[in-house]
Order: sequence, then C-alpha cells, then structure tokens
Amino acid sequence: MATSIGKSIHKHFLLNHPFFRTSADDQLKWLPFGVVFFLDVLGVRARSGWKKQVLIMSTAEAIKYLISDNLKKLTHEHRPAPYGGSRHSFPSGHSCTSFSAAEFLNTEFRESLPVLSCAGYVAATTVAVIRVIKNKHWLRDVIAGAVIGIVATKLAYALIDRRSKSKPATMPDVEPEENPELRQQVIEQTATSKE
Repeated sequence: MATSIGKSIHKHFLLNHPFFRTSADDQLKWLPFGVVFFLDVLGVRARSGWKKQVLIMSTAEAIKYLISDNLKKLTHEHRPAPYGGSRHSFPSGHSCTSFSAAEFLNTEFRESLPVLSCAGYVAATTVAVIRVIKNKHWLRDVIAGAVIGIVATKLAYALIDRRSKSKPATMPDVEPEENPELRQQVIEQTATSKE
C-alpha cells in the first residue's frame, strides 16, 4: 500500500506532467557499471582487478535479482495509475540495479577518484526520480530498491572477499614480464620455496 506522501507525489506528477516520457532511466541504470570498466581500460587504479570486478558485479546482480524478484512476487503491489494493472511495483528493479551499480563504482574508486566514485549515486538517484515521475513506482518502491541494491553489492563484496581470503595465495593476474617489481618478487618467492 502506498503512503500518503507517495500518493501526494503521484497525484502531483499525474496532474501536472501526465505525458512525461523518457527512456533515460533504462540507460542510466547501467552507467556506473560502464564507468567502472571504462576506467579499467584507462588504467585507473581500482580496488579490484577486472576479473574480480566481473565476479563481484555478477554476484551483486544475482543477489539483487533474487531479492527483488521474489519480493515482487510476494507483495503483488499495484503500480500507480495509469499503470495500476501491473502488480510488480515493489521494489523498483531499476532502482535496485542503479544503486547496486553506484555502490560498485563507489567501492572500486573511493580511494583513487573519490569525487567520481560518488557520481554513480547521482545517476542512481536520477533513475529513481524518473521512475516516480513516470508514475511507474511509488516513492517507497524506489527507496526499497535503493536499499536492496546497495545491500546486495555490499554482500557481494563480503562474499567474494571472504572467498578470496580462504583460498591459498596465488600469483597475481599481471605477467611478471610486464612489471619488473613483480618479476623480482616472483624470483624471490621461487628461491625461498626451493630452500
């Protein structure tokens, strides 16, 4: 059931902007993911290597989907009018995805690019606002989606980091020939292990 604030917001946009149309929310929700991989291509220092990033992103998306899709099936919440026939309003999948991506961008580049790392939240908030303006979701749907997206990404990092710590130490992804310091470390480790 929608809250009184959510109903007031819905009524305002339905009366004042009944024909608001855009597909920006469909593209913006993926922007932070794209920024992460673009910065990887540029060689900007990130928290994780690209292989680990793919694993984290996939895990976060799976967790997010598992939670949000099951909540949609359990709650059967009606969308705001004129989309009231659909019973898949709570939580907002667009908000889940966009805030999950924003948290991913923030976690990966918090140290090296602190201002840019927060830009994903601007995109995610824009997606959530557009979903409300388009009368696709109630306010609580997008708030719940934001929480689920952020929690799913934090949980994915915790699971992957725990898995990484439990595995025995392995060689890094970078080839020793590409990095002289790494080459020296490999030589030293090999010499130590032979003794």
